[in-house]
Parts: sequence; C-alpha cells; structure tokens
Amino acid sequence: MLNKKLERINTIEENIKKMENQKKHLMQQYKEQERKERTHRLCKRGGLLESILPDTITLSDDRFETFVKEHIASKFGTSALRRLLAEQEKSETKDDTIQPAQAETKSPMKLPPSPYIKDESFDDGDEQD
Repeated sequence: MLNKKLERINTIEENIKKMENQKKHLMQQYKEQERKERTHRLCKRGGLLESILPDTITLSDDRFETFVKEHIASKFGTSALRRLLAEQEKSETKDDTIQPAQAETKSPMKLPPSPYIKDESFDDGDEQD
C-alpha cells in the first residue's frame, strides 16, 4: 500500500516537472514571438519615417533623437497622438459587441505627460516678431 502511494507521488512529481518544462518552453516561444513582432514593427515604422522624411537618414543618432524629441514628441505631436488614439479607441469600440451605454462609460486611453515638453504653451519653433 505504501509503495503504491510512493509510486503515485513519484509519478505526480514527474508530471509536474514535465509541465514546468512545457511552461518554460512556451514562455520562451512567447518571448521570442514578442521580440520578432517588436523588431518588425520598429523596422516598418522606421522605414516609413525615412520614406516620408528621407533627410533623416543622414542624421547622426544624437541629432535624430533631438529631432524626434523637439518635433515629434512636442506638445503638438503628443496632442495629435492623443487624438489619433481616441479615434482608434472609438472605432474599436464600434467594432466590439459592447452596448452603446457601456461604450460611453469606457475610459479613454491616456498618455503620460511627455518629459520633453517644458511648458504648456505650444511653440512650433517659428519665432515671429
């Protein structure tokens, strides 16, 4: 009787190890897929930016970072991004099977404040006297 219980315990422990290995393998596959999707997205978006603004290709990494911080991550850029995110969420809500009353109570996506914006006033860089 005790031997059968010990055998059962050993069998269960073996199954636990197998399941842990399966979990580990699945987690590795998941992380690898996430990395591939991120790399694809970054290449696609970087290529799009270079095709729209080909002069950015010749910029050094530091100057490109400055360009992005000063122009894309500006008050105007983040405002435009918030608007696009709200429109996207609105269209996704319409596509879902959520009832209209439920859709109105859903909170909009919010962006954290940009660390590159020094004040609340928008400055497009064109100084006019």
